[in-house]
Amino acid sequence: MKAFCGHSNSTGIILFPFSELRLAGSSTQCAGRVEILHNQQWGTVCGNGWNLNNARVVCREMGCGKALTAPIGDKFGRGSGPTWMDGLNCTGEEESLRKCPAKALAEHSCDHSMHAGVECAEPLEIRLVRGDHKCSGRVEIFHEELWGTICDNDWDLDDAEVVCRYLGCGAAFSAPRGSRFGEGSGPIWLDGINCTGKENAISKCPAKEWGAHDCTHTEDVGVVCAGIFFHLGENVRLASGSNRCSGRVEVYHNEQWGTVCDNGWDLNDAQVVCRELECGNALSAVGGARYSQGSGTIWLDKVNCTGKEKSLRDCPKRPWGEHSCDHRRDASVECSELTIPLTIPDPNEIRLVNGSNRCSGRVEVLHNQQWGTVCDDDWSMLNAQVVCRELECGVALSSPRGAHFGEGSDHIWLDDVKCKGTEASLRDCRLKGWGEHNCNHAEDAGVVCSEVRLVNGSSRCSGRVEIFHGQQWGTVCDDRWGMKQAEVICRELNCGVALKAPTRAFFGQGSGPIWKDDVNCVGTEASFSECTSSTWGLNNCNHREDAGVECAGQEGPDPAEMRLVNGSSRCSGRVEVFHMGQYGTVCDDNWDINEAVVVCRNLDCGTAVAAPRGARFGWGADPIWMDDLECTGTELALTACRARPLGSNDCSHGEDAGVICSDDLRLVNGSSRCSGRVEIRPPHSEQWGTVCDRTWDINDAGVVCQQLGCGKVVSALQGAHFGRGSGSIWMDDINCKGTENAIAECSANTQGNNNCNHEQDAAVICSESSYINVGDIRLMNGPPDACAGRVEVLYQQHWGTVCDDRWDMEDAGVVCTQLGCGFALEAPHMSHFGEGSGPIWLDDVNCTGSEESLKDCKGQAMGEHNCNHAEDASVICSGLFQVRLANGPNSCAGRVEIKHNGSWASIGETDWSLTEATVVCRQLGCGAAVSAPVGNQYGVALGPALLNEVKWSSVAVTVILVLAAAALLLGGTLLYLRKRRSGKPLWADLFAHTQNAFTKDITFQSDMVNGTPDTYGQEGAAHEMDSDTVCLVKGTAGSPPDPIN
Repeated sequence: MKAFCGHSNSTGIILFPFSELRLAGSSTQCAGRVEILHNQQWGTVCGNGWNLNNARVVCREMGCGKALTAPIGDKFGRGSGPTWMDGLNCTGEEESLRKCPAKALAEHSCDHSMHAGVECAEPLEIRLVRGDHKCSGRVEIFHEELWGTICDNDWDLDDAEVVCRYLGCGAAFSAPRGSRFGEGSGPIWLDGINCTGKENAISKCPAKEWGAHDCTHTEDVGVVCAGIFFHLGENVRLASGSNRCSGRVEVYHNEQWGTVCDNGWDLNDAQVVCRELECGNALSAVGGARYSQGSGTIWLDKVNCTGKEKSLRDCPKRPWGEHSCDHRRDASVECSELTIPLTIPDPNEIRLVNGSNRCSGRVEVLHNQQWGTVCDDDWSMLNAQVVCRELECGVALSSPRGAHFGEGSDHIWLDDVKCKGTEASLRDCRLKGWGEHNCNHAEDAGVVCSEVRLVNGSSRCSGRVEIFHGQQWGTVCDDRWGMKQAEVICRELNCGVALKAPTRAFFGQGSGPIWKDDVNCVGTEASFSECTSSTWGLNNCNHREDAGVECAGQEGPDPAEMRLVNGSSRCSGRVEVFHMGQYGTVCDDNWDINEAVVVCRNLDCGTAVAAPRGARFGWGADPIWMDDLECTGTELALTACRARPLGSNDCSHGEDAGVICSDDLRLVNGSSRCSGRVEIRPPHSEQWGTVCDRTWDINDAGVVCQQLGCGKVVSALQGAHFGRGSGSIWMDDINCKGTENAIAECSANTQGNNNCNHEQDAAVICSESSYINVGDIRLMNGPPDACAGRVEVLYQQHWGTVCDDRWDMEDAGVVCTQLGCGFALEAPHMSHFGEGSGPIWLDDVNCTGSEESLKDCKGQAMGEHNCNHAEDASVICSGLFQVRLANGPNSCAGRVEIKHNGSWASIGETDWSLTEATVVCRQLGCGAAVSAPVGNQYGVALGPALLNEVKWSSVAVTVILVLAAAALLLGGTLLYLRKRRSGKPLWADLFAHTQNAFTKDITFQSDMVNGTPDTYGQEGAAHEMDSDTVCLVKGTAGSPPDPIN
């Protein structure tokens, strides 16, 4: 065979000109056995010398992401045909495998157990453009072979989090809007993105259809990821620290992160790490896994830097991977501060005016080269926290409204600002367009921040003193510490008078820098920053000398702010409260709907729908601040409810409490959460408004009750029964069918252009019982075209499962009926059809069997459960069949017959009752059953009776009667049926026609076949057949007899 060489063939090294490359033996396009096409035949590549550099070339050539692994062997199955290439030796930079040197074809010694394979990352769908670095810039997404931008409607930090994670750029630092990184060109592919922050790609987030938007490129979004810092030392990082400039030292080598042993680790080594990461000066070089133990390889040991090196790699050390340590000796560093000149957020774009110091005052923002104010509509502590962070002013103490710091002049730039509290800049929060507002300067918003906090105390007004400097919290040394210093701090924190000034780390030792020493206060200063002290970071102390303060405290509850985390919207998620400078969770002991009502009201999220427990929205990581809450539901904040002292609990994060709020619907002025004036907040506005009662009826009210999880409607009230509302009347001419999942799905005029007044405000009173509030229902993972599977219900636009606690045949029967699947044969437990994913919506379902749908049954509040997916409930239904009434005086009376193997046959009378008769009447559209007598009143049928000892739930409204015949021959169904009956063999006791069952019912309109209403459908499995008695159904309608022989 000819070898293709660029020079002499004597060396055995060639460049092999194959025509095509593919990956085989995998379900994805970016992983598999490497195969090449040569001479019209596919062949493999031998694994001799195969490594990650070769894999990089393959991944690049295949249009995939970076190479992850380069497996050798039969991981992707054994190939066939020739082995075309062997001994490949790529540098990793080649554009094609063709350009890599390899052995001559005749020289390979390989069998098919030595195949070369690759695993590549999936191809990138996102890129960042015009940023300072690869981890910042305008977001562009690849779709239909074109790069395009994303509109900034609803763009926030959760969306940015998905982008940053996808690009391997760490956490999201900021989510700039308004084409901060310049205007893009080409299509605007996405708009209205609403990520939870947990998705693995931006294309997985809910959004408008591709290309559907109402934007221009002036609204292109951007991101700034924490990875903007990581490039400063691409081979070193700090893990598990309190900020990016402290933590366990990890180095990158051989495609893997690993730790550094603390043998000989000192301040010189730490200084090199801090310089490499542009984190200022080294404050400490800590060993002993101070920031928790790492995992994986320990790469470095006995590092011996002079302190002048540019990188840790330049320091003398043992060879990579050689060490005498374990992870209990991982090295760490603490650096002084951030020195990166950040361009986002720009601290010159926001300022505080007319306050007592630089960290308090009226909020003003810079836009179009002009300063303007912020309106106080929806102004909250979460907004204030973002302002304080952006100005490097520590924590927010208060968020004054009503021009507390005087009225501004000129523009009012921002209104209806809604921050989550985690944003890096006020501009990253949800807000109206610049200059859009309905305010005047009497509504200018303000902020009071503090660069001081108290940590580890029994309340927010006692604890170890910490001050904020250089983006980092640090402690104060207790040299010269006394009551005058404590008085200043208590006054600044609005904590009343100073009681004590503890020293010697009374509230525990801090970590990080000791920022201040020899502090000297007069006692009258407005803030701690006005006291004289040593230079920042200069001291002769250690953390055993950390200073503390105990204040009398303020009147009223600690004004802790709240947020919801990990939910599907801003109005659902894990409850977290802000205390002592950080967010923490709430334990679910005693947690119920009353507490949820308080949270939803506080966050302006409508009415509480559910109060999930058991870390339904994931485990938190920070302190558990609250436990044993007892709210009445009328409080304005959780801190106004009875509870243990903040920080006192006996819980784990597996008990973190959550809430689900209605968001855009609420009831106002009622006697409970389930009664009141109906108010909505439409998508096109942030303002609440009322509903006009002009066409308001029981169907409309019923949808409201269902949406709020408030059971059945009791009254649909008109005439401003619960008082007149204010603002817009958003909805008029409403016309609900009663089957909608939300009032927004009803036909109505929702533009606010109507001729109603607030004397016509609609209201509702709901039963407030624990009826299940679900929309659609489906069966998953069952056999194709069968009425069997795992039960899943739709709630809040998400499918979820049902826990099998108390799950029985009555519950299964309702499901079968609702789906038109006949009657229930089985109600399997323990994820019979496989475990679901996503939420577990229902638990302790309690149907009587007479309900028409699952939402008419009772159960726990939506999302409340103590289950896992191994307990997912399922059903096996009978399927559909045909039934008729024979020889009766009209279409709704007569002998019950079902179709089996093309012939009509009767039903045995044993255990025949009004319940079974009701099923027949409903199925035939004949209304309710009047009676179910037995006997031969309408003649004796020919042939055998197919069913005896019938035990049907009247739930099987549509169809459930006799699926009998067709699947009589199916042995599997036989087992299901026996389990639910008396235990007699299926074929026992066939008997002569001597007794007939009889039923009366009220006639409803139905289709007729030869004078008899029939229900058609799929033939299913057979019921039991113990008797040859005949069932008769007699109705009250006056239709003529329908003789059927």
